[in-house]
Amino acid sequence: MSLGKRLKKFRKCNGLSLKELSALTNLSISFLSDIEHDRSNPSINNLKILSSALNIPMYHLLEDSNSPSSDNSIDFSELVPILMEFEDWDNEDKIELFYYLKAKKTIRDLKK
Repeated sequence: MSLGKRLKKFRKCNGLSLKELSALTNLSISFLSDIEHDRSNPSINNLKILSSALNIPMYHLLEDSNSPSSDNSIDFSELVPILMEFEDWDNEDKIELFYYLKAKKTIRDLKK
């Protein structure tokens, strides 16, 4: 399922129209519609805004339940190109990834 379809599913589960989600997020109705129809991709910041408005963790918008990762397997060949581009990421995205990884490590350490 695409990010756009997941966004639409969570929006409808929250009983929100595009207009209502637009009001909650300050993102235009046309931009939200473009995301839902896979004509546009939101920035990390917009994903944070959307997930907050929908009361879901951001990874729910990003996670494809039909992808191999949903069966707890990872194709590391997909990870390498992402990490190779890390230097080109803007600082806000780098910081967000750092704190996400740090939080995941803390949670794992607490479970030990």
